[in-house]
Amino acid sequence: MRKKNFFIIITKKQILLSVLILLVVVGVLILGVMYFSRDTAMYHPLPTNNTGVKGRVAIIIDDFGNSGDGTKEMLAIPRPLTCAVIPFLPYTKEDATLAHEGGHEVIIHVPMEPHVGNPKWLGEKGITTMLSTEEIKNIIREAIEEVPYAVGINNHMGSKVTEDKRIISAIIEILKEKNMYIVDSKTSTNSIVRQTAEEYKIPILERNVFLDNEKNVESIKKQIKILGELAIKHGTAIAIGHVGPEGGKVTAEAIKEMIPILEEMGVEIVPASKLFDIN
Repeated sequence: MRKKNFFIIITKKQILLSVLILLVVVGVLILGVMYFSRDTAMYHPLPTNNTGVKGRVAIIIDDFGNSGDGTKEMLAIPRPLTCAVIPFLPYTKEDATLAHEGGHEVIIHVPMEPHVGNPKWLGEKGITTMLSTEEIKNIIREAIEEVPYAVGINNHMGSKVTEDKRIISAIIEILKEKNMYIVDSKTSTNSIVRQTAEEYKIPILERNVFLDNEKNVESIKKQIKILGELAIKHGTAIAIGHVGPEGGKVTAEAIKEMIPILEEMGVEIVPASKLFDIN
């Protein structure tokens, strides 16, 4: 009789264990379905080896090439920025080289015609709607040669040009040849840069936040906080700030002060090209 009771007890334990295992398996399957059914166009899952990271941001700093205000301070920031260097300026090569040596990513800040503005702002080799397709391609080729270490481009002004399919197609054809990416600074709500880049199958990113429309530290810090919140919500986010008169030392100071706050939020600063890892 004792022997019989022993086997009955063992059988009950096995049943209980089987039920627990089944519940665990069902729970894992439900979580998996919930995870993979999320809107992947909005939420970009981060690599599993970055468990403490909730989002990534790229901070693009425009207007290098003039050795402008804040250049030294910006390049000394101990996190990888993306430095957008205007070609054909007195300090173009020097600023690009210093940025690269400082561990920052280099892209070309290509002057493009706006709807409103002084054409002289574009310099001698700005991209305008009056240029032929071949002239545009030649300027982009020259700019790539002019800016060492560049891996992509973004637009300087360009509200008019970024709406022009012919011009953007000409630019992107050269970028495809050179295996480079493009960032749309989004100076026009009618921009066709993303559409064209996707047609040519080249990497495309878009600006989410301008940092220094107001040139004061507290305002810029608020913009950086918004940037971090967007990254946590969507996986990635991109900001644009400036050296020179638009931002300079003030923007550099705000970024430096916000680094520990971003990192406490779980937000990592990376070069723009790294965002393609999770987009």
